[in-house]
Amino acid sequence: MEEEIINEFTSIKGVGDSRAKALYEAGYTSIGDLNDATAEELSGVKGITDQLAERIKNEVSQIYEDIEAGEAVEESKQEVVGTEKVEVEAEKEFEDQAGEGDEEDKEIEAVPTAELELDPESKRLMKVRKKQKAKKPNFVQTDLHKKKRLKNTWRRPKGLHNKKRRYILGKNGMARVGYGSPVAVKGLHPSGFQDVLMARVQDLDELDPSTQAVRIARTVGQRKRMEIVNKARSLGLKILNPPVETAPMEEEVQ
Repeated sequence: MEEEIINEFTSIKGVGDSRAKALYEAGYTSIGDLNDATAEELSGVKGITDQLAERIKNEVSQIYEDIEAGEAVEESKQEVVGTEKVEVEAEKEFEDQAGEGDEEDKEIEAVPTAELELDPESKRLMKVRKKQKAKKPNFVQTDLHKKKRLKNTWRRPKGLHNKKRRYILGKNGMARVGYGSPVAVKGLHPSGFQDVLMARVQDLDELDPSTQAVRIARTVGQRKRMEIVNKARSLGLKILNPPVETAPMEEEVQ
């Protein structure tokens, strides 16, 4: 049990085996516990800095939103099966919103979401990539902290006497070979899928459900977003940023 929890914590960026064990010893036994805790409480754990605590909170909130979305779907299905009243209300709401689309939606729900099983070598490389990214410095251009007009982006130093170009200690790191991820897993989502940004429904037919996952662009409107979601589910594609489905508020009958 302890090893499973520690392995689950190590999936968070910046959390290695020692920090995951420290979190477990501090009383955190699940992702939900980390989500409920505040950044100040997490920073009180040995080895967890304030910056890392904020990063853990951000990543855990995203993971927990995916978990809650899955649980909400399962709970809604159980409630519909349990009572006839809920079935009638759900059917009326669905007919008002979608018209004659009951059979299509049932077929969409029946299609399982794609899950990728990585081979042992890919799993090892993903762990290597995670450790490398945790150690990688933030590459910034020279004199960023001195000049307000400079942007927080990397620019290669070119000055003859530039201390960063000459690799003098204390002048921040240079972007070079050695900081990159392994080629086999470079650019992949932590789940192992290839992250594909999608903004049009017709482009979904070109994706491979076994290796590629959909990320809906932030500029897509709500109507087209739902069209992409329905089409992706019908094709068995994994959606990396699915919309959060909220249950309708029931009016109290007095």
